[in-house]
Amino acid sequence: MSGWSRFAALAFAILAGSITDRTTGQPLGGVTVAIGAAHAVSHADGSFRLIVPKAGHAVVSVSSDDVPPQQFPVLAGAKAPVRLHVCSTTLDYNCGPPQ
Repeated sequence: MSGWSRFAALAFAILAGSITDRTTGQPLGGVTVAIGAAHAVSHADGSFRLIVPKAGHAVVSVSSDDVPPQQFPVLAGAKAPVRLHVCSTTLDYNCGPPQ
């Protein structure tokens, strides 16, 4: 590993994945994904890419107008994409109103 590559690997980690409705499996766009101050918004196909300060275990928070705040344990920097199955009030009436 070159000097710059080693520095880049220590400087940040990427959490990539997708967000779908837990009941229908439909992708959810416009959902804010956050770990601490780092945040991103999912695309129409539910995909997101979040750059966080360090690799390791973390808790990701998700929310939008239709997705009440929810949290999930994740491993930032893992090679495999994370799949978040969330409760959406638009698609899942058992989810309850946003908090």
